[in-house]
This record gives sequence, C-alpha cells and structure tokens, in this order.
Amino acid sequence: MVSFSETALLDELPLSMPVTRLVICISEKTKPSPLLLNKLRAYKKAGFMLLASSAVFSNHWMEHINLFNLVSVDMDRDDPMRWVGTISDYPDIRFLIRKVEKQEEFTLAQQFGFSLFQGYFFEQPVIRRQGDVAPSVITLLDACIIINRSPYDIDEITDVISRDVSLLYKVVTSANVLAKSKKKSISNPKQAVVYLGLESLRRLISLLIMSNMNHQECLHLQNAAILRAIFMQQTAPMLKGLDADEGFLVGAFSFLDAMLGCPMEDVVSHLDLSKEAKQALLSQHGHYGALLELCKHIEHAHWDWVSKRCEKLTLKERIVLKAFEKAREQTQTLAATMQV
Repeated sequence: MVSFSETALLDELPLSMPVTRLVICISEKTKPSPLLLNKLRAYKKAGFMLLASSAVFSNHWMEHINLFNLVSVDMDRDDPMRWVGTISDYPDIRFLIRKVEKQEEFTLAQQFGFSLFQGYFFEQPVIRRQGDVAPSVITLLDACIIINRSPYDIDEITDVISRDVSLLYKVVTSANVLAKSKKKSISNPKQAVVYLGLESLRRLISLLIMSNMNHQECLHLQNAAILRAIFMQQTAPMLKGLDADEGFLVGAFSFLDAMLGCPMEDVVSHLDLSKEAKQALLSQHGHYGALLELCKHIEHAHWDWVSKRCEKLTLKERIVLKAFEKAREQTQTLAATMQV
C-alpha cells in the first residue's frame, strides 16, 4: 500500500509500479477534483486497487465511494461493531481493519465482517526462549557464510554441504527439481552444487536456515528475511565499498534472534561475519545497517523516512523502490520453486 500525493497521482507515478503489487491509498486531505477523479478511474480500469480511510463516509469523497476497492478502519479510533451495517451495505468494497494488536481483537474483527487485517499482532515476532543455538542450524549458517566468502571454490562448498546429511539431501533434491528435463537424475553432491549455481544455492541455504527455526510459526519471517537479503544484495553495490554478498547475509540473518529465540548478540558470536555485518545486525550502524533500516522503512510504508534515508545515502528513491519490488517477486518465485 502506497499513499501518493495528488501531484504524484496526476503525474502517473503509480504506472511505474506493477499493477498486481500496488494498492493506491488516497489521503484524507486530497480533494476529488474532476482531473483527479478521471485519473483514479483510469488507474482502477488498469487494474490498480484504490484504498480510502474510514473518513470517506463522512467527507467530500462520499459521493464517489464506489470508486474504491478497499476502506481502512483503525481499531484504536473506531469501534469495529459500528461498521457491521456499513460492511453489509457495501458488499463490493473490502474492509481492512488496522492496528490489530491482540488475538481477541482479530477474532472480533472477523466476526464483524472485516476481511483484511493489519497490525502489531501479525508483524511482531514471538521470541521463544531456547538453550544454545542448535548445531544443525550452525552448520547451515556456516555453509551460508562459506558460500558467500568462497563462491568459486566448488570443492570447499561441496565439502561443507556434505557434512550434513539433511542439507545434502535438500541440495540434491532441489537440483533435481530444477533439472526436470534431464533423463538421468542428479545424485553426485558436486554435480548438484554446480547445477544449482551460486545464486540458487545461496538462497536455498538461507531459506533452509529460516525454515529450520520454529517451523510454520515463522513462515512470514522466512519470506521477509529472504526479501531483505535479496534487496540488500541488489542495493549494496549502489554504495561505494559495500559488497553484495555481505549485504545478502545481513538481510538473511536479520530475523535470527526471533527465530532462534535468543539475543542477536548470542547468535552473532557464533558466526564468522565481518565487523561491519555484525555492527549492522546488532545496532543497525554503518552502511549495511543503514540499508537494513531503509528496508524496514519500506516494509512499513514509512515513505517520509524512506525519502530522507535515500537522500542521506545519495540513492535514487525510485530505483530503490524498484529494487524492493524486484526482491519481492524473486522471493515469491524462490519460495514456490525451492523444496524446503
């Protein structure tokens, strides 16, 4: 969901983004001029979803209510029960309730007819306390680091993968999934490594790391971590002195504390990461930390902060947003094709 200024809407900025990924949010302060209304109708006809706040039922947009696909309601400002009748009166509009913080609020909102939900309840990782970091997880983390540090040493990569039977099985299985056209299946570890290629292998192992932590409870975090990894891999080279592979690691490991159930300090102490990468993970300091912070602001649609951070890093905002969208698409493809 992106909130565009009236100028941006009239300048057709949304057309630079994929229609299936974007929800255009209309600000309460924006007035429905004839020119703007024509633009919005064109956006809707092109397939874009249009969202308005709950104020749309009491301001100058009310007579154009049928223009919107979605209406958002804030849990902390509006009584959800008050919207039962409105939701019934407008079956063609989907109602999103925001700022859902508890299970009870989520359940009530469902009962009152809301079909879309957003809030702290869905975004905040639940950290479950555990003992030391499991050896199998450390093996995966070591493999990920070695692949990034020695990307062209096939023998060393094959050796570290072969130390863990489960990891080796996943690598060989994924290679065979991608090699459907081959008459003979792949069974040799080195052949599997070569066939997968560096990028697929790196991302497969990162995804395996995420999937081995709290299983289905952190599926959302798995995808979010991979998205961050790909985004930082793509944007790191835009800053002088930053390494794409190191950026990938910082993004991929940014949720490890929540997934392993222990402080990030404890996780980082086990890993052979650079000082800059550790600094980014522990305190979001340095250039890698700045990129990680930028990614988080994009995730939460803090567009003012995104603009400020891009300006500070001398990055072009439009290029950064396109990199994020590309990372999202690659994450979805990766999750769909890799056998985890």
